[in-house]
Amino acid sequence: MKLAVLVSSGGAAFEQVARIVRHDGVDFTVITDRGCGAEVVAGRVNAKHIRIEERDRKLFSTKVAAALQDLRVNNILLFFDRLVSSELFDSVDTFNIHPAALPAFKGLRGVEDAYEAKARLLGCSLHRVDQSVDGGELVSQIACGADPQWPLSRWQKRAYLMKVYCGLVWVNQAIHIEAPDTPVNASHGLPEGWMASFRELQALEGETVV
Repeated sequence: MKLAVLVSSGGAAFEQVARIVRHDGVDFTVITDRGCGAEVVAGRVNAKHIRIEERDRKLFSTKVAAALQDLRVNNILLFFDRLVSSELFDSVDTFNIHPAALPAFKGLRGVEDAYEAKARLLGCSLHRVDQSVDGGELVSQIACGADPQWPLSRWQKRAYLMKVYCGLVWVNQAIHIEAPDTPVNASHGLPEGWMASFRELQALEGETVV
């Protein structure tokens, strides 16, 4: 199965997703718009890498869509800090992971905004990308308790783990394209091998989110 991720940061969550599903026949392509840690991650997980340095949103989206067409990839996940346009999401199935329980705390500072609001729950949402900002159709959501007295770094660590989990949900639904829609809850039917690896990751990080 060919899948792509669009990344503009270190790629830590994607690296864990790729590591967990590495024996399940998934062929990843990593697309970046600048030099970033995700390019190094692509090498570590044996993924293809393409850099598209284009600042104009529509031109960038058009070039990404063309690259995916050449690779025969029709499903992409965003770990991205820029908006994309319809030239991309009208061409291929395009998903985003947002570190908040949408529709709460939309935008680029989901974790920080929840922290500053002294929220008691920290969420993460996998959703389709459309013309709105974090307003596309929800595919899945999870949430875990959060304490306003914790340092922001702990909130961010929990958000990282939930991004990994939602990334696994995305891969699973792409592989099982004919299966019924994934319910919007924390029972996503992930393979037990994946869940065992995810539990190991949680133990390593000293946090439990699922």
